[in-house]
Amino acid sequence: MPDLRRAEIDQNYDFFQRNLKRMLSRHEGQYALLRHKEIVGYYAAVGEAYRDAVGRFPDRLFSIQLVTLEPVELGNWSVAVA
Repeated sequence: MPDLRRAEIDQNYDFFQRNLKRMLSRHEGQYALLRHKEIVGYYAAVGEAYRDAVGRFPDRLFSIQLVTLEPVELGNWSVAVA
């Protein structure tokens, strides 16, 4: 399962980076919930994104990223949480 999580994280991050500029105009400062290289929602708070993700995706294969141009270290929030 760790290989699946790493692949999910890497693919989601790549998708996020390639689409960041498009997201900024409408979602800057929000947290994007990603799964399988798709944005599945935007949230005002990281905890809100996490709670929704855990409820929707029991396999916990998802990522959460802050929509900003500034690099931000979110720790476990930025990876598929185990």
